[in-house]
Amino acid sequence: MPVLLCDLDDTLFDHEGATRDALEHLRAVHQVLTQWSLDELDQRHRVLLEAIHLDVLNGRLSIEEARRERFGRLLSQAGMDDPAATATLAAAYREAYASHWQPVPGATEFLRVVRAAGHAIVIVTNNGVAEQQLKLVRCGFDVLVDAMVTSEEAGVSKPARGIFDQALARAGSTPGDAVMLGDAWNADVEGARAIGVAPVWFNRARRPSPDPTVTELVSLAPAAEALAVVTRAALVPRSAS
Repeated sequence: MPVLLCDLDDTLFDHEGATRDALEHLRAVHQVLTQWSLDELDQRHRVLLEAIHLDVLNGRLSIEEARRERFGRLLSQAGMDDPAATATLAAAYREAYASHWQPVPGATEFLRVVRAAGHAIVIVTNNGVAEQQLKLVRCGFDVLVDAMVTSEEAGVSKPARGIFDQALARAGSTPGDAVMLGDAWNADVEGARAIGVAPVWFNRARRPSPDPTVTELVSLAPAAEALAVVTRAALVPRSAS
């Protein structure tokens, strides 16, 4: 495994944690949101985020526009239709979300161990360049990875082959010499398998696996053990579909 292709959000960067912390902050200062428990607010927000983010990936909305749309719909579900409140809530969420950015536990040491073992690291992520680059810098990943390919610059999103091809080209590698580590089954696992890259499903939540033959990793710590799991995945026979 000369090259590790790696997802960013919820694989190295703790997007879920930052999101939940931001929502908890909003719920404490905006009474309209207290009609839901934090768990229900988190779930409602997650559904909206996943749906509206598709418009970001397709270029129909900017990240800022998508955020306002998301919180407008959330307030509508709460029985409020107020553009000013929507703008206020969206801005407050962004500030709180960014203030809680941090790596997934073990991610920094894992990247260090991967690099020390002589493997190149290329981030493959469905998002905009500026947003993801800022996450790399804020988490200290920028000095630990060799390259990053975003869906914005690739023009296609995972699981499409094109974004993986561009990542492999950046590393000067081939599918047979790479492993893809990511938390999203369709985007990361199925996308990698479709082009003959060995997948490793990062499953912190320990959800049931759609396919137990796929190598699974539940933690990035201890780093040496995580690297051993990823390295073994490269030895599993595979073929592109």
